[in-house]
Amino acid sequence: MLALGLALPIATGTPSLLQASELMTACSADIASLCKDVKEGRGRISACLYARENKVSSACKPALAKITTDSMFERMIPDSIRNLNDTPYEAELRKSCATDIKAHCSGVSPGEDRLLACLYASNEKVSKSCRDEAKTVLEKIR
Repeated sequence: MLALGLALPIATGTPSLLQASELMTACSADIASLCKDVKEGRGRISACLYARENKVSSACKPALAKITTDSMFERMIPDSIRNLNDTPYEAELRKSCATDIKAHCSGVSPGEDRLLACLYASNEKVSKSCRDEAKTVLEKIR
């Protein structure tokens, strides 16, 4: 459900309400600074924070870790995507989505699905061509 319109075969749920509430409380400063333009819902905030994990505060990290190690998050972003470190697919995604990555994901390190997580978090702003390329990548790795 990478809401980029990617039709990723992801589980239909998101982190529990309690986990989401804990994340919103513990990470409020990080959300305000790192994910202020991200629309809430469907795991977008946790995806945004995950994409920028290297910049997340120590106060936020435990709540983020709780969500990103949850089985639901694992199903949302499968191992096959997490391990795209510099594969031809990720290279093509970086090329096709360069403008979107620069606009919405600058400072996000490639690999471990961080670019896809960031693009998902910014789904309403991502170009159709980038959504199409991300969909193609996801279809190739299934």
